[in-house]
Amino acid sequence: MRSLVLIADNDRTVNGLLRDVLVQRGLQVRQCFDGRAAMQEGRAADVGVLVCDLDMPGASGIEVLESLADLAAPPPAVVVSGYLDAATRARLQALPFVQAVLGKPFDLLAFADRVARLVAPATDSAGA
Repeated sequence: MRSLVLIADNDRTVNGLLRDVLVQRGLQVRQCFDGRAAMQEGRAADVGVLVCDLDMPGASGIEVLESLADLAAPPPAVVVSGYLDAATRARLQALPFVQAVLGKPFDLLAFADRVARLVAPATDSAGA
């Protein structure tokens, strides 16, 4: 069942804040703090949504997302970043599983609502 949210952000404060707001929504969360771990964890069968920062050590968020593009059904992704240029936005738009791109700072409640909606279809189809 793909009901878990994977948060990939090397900023431990931001990662923890995102975790807290999603856990308050009743979602299961796993955290990783670098791009290499996110590449590996993002392939796990239980990951229903990937929340991914772009600026991480080991591998960038773009590299993480592009590494998952070969999966038959990559998890829907929500990108969070403090800096987004036109070239980066274009690369993200080329990945059909990227569902949202949010510039930091962003509305945490709207973020949690969006992630919860993305997890819900995966959870619903697993029970069907």
